[in-house]
Amino acid sequence: MNFTGKWRFNTEKSALQIPVPESAYFEIEHREPDFRLTRTLVYAGQADTLTIELKTDGAESVQQFGDIQARIRLHWDGPELVFDSTVRTPDDEGTNVVRYSLRDNGRTLVAVERVRSPKHQHDNTWVFDREEAS
Repeated sequence: MNFTGKWRFNTEKSALQIPVPESAYFEIEHREPDFRLTRTLVYAGQADTLTIELKTDGAESVQQFGDIQARIRLHWDGPELVFDSTVRTPDDEGTNVVRYSLRDNGRTLVAVERVRSPKHQHDNTWVFDREEAS
């Protein structure tokens, strides 16, 4: 299973318990065991882009994003790639687990996300459509 591609957020097929972004875009480079995800979310006209590089071997990676510290493991569970993280901010700590899978012969990326902390309890299903190569 290879997640490489450019992926555009499909609002209509997604089910989010958080505010829905105006747009979202993922670019994934996946060459086993290397996995690089650049994601851009747009809220109120403001783009927030984050790039994360991990290995799919389940080894823990500690990463810092501004004032957010994340301890992340990326591993396979059958055909799903599981992003399992513990996230600490100045005023909260919790978990964010995302299960990535491909559907429709690789044309659809589904990210089932579960966020749990004292301040946040969200279950989100993000659906992305593969952009055709131009």
